[in-house]
Amino acid sequence: MSVLEMALKERIRRDYSAEGMEELFLRLDLLHDYASAGQLGDVTPLSGAELRGWLEDLIYTARETLREMGEA
Repeated sequence: MSVLEMALKERIRRDYSAEGMEELFLRLDLLHDYASAGQLGDVTPLSGAELRGWLEDLIYTARETLREMGEA
């Protein structure tokens, strides 16, 4: 395995560690806070439709991951 591949694998493992998953959760939770306050425009340049599309993609991918984990 090359140095680049090892560094990439290390980064991926960090991204999906407890700390990495907590960072992801906190980012989404903060987005939720701004949405609840009606202030999404303060934190993202995305249109409502673009943000909705990204969130739907994230939800789909999370559900598929859970489904595939259950099949293992």
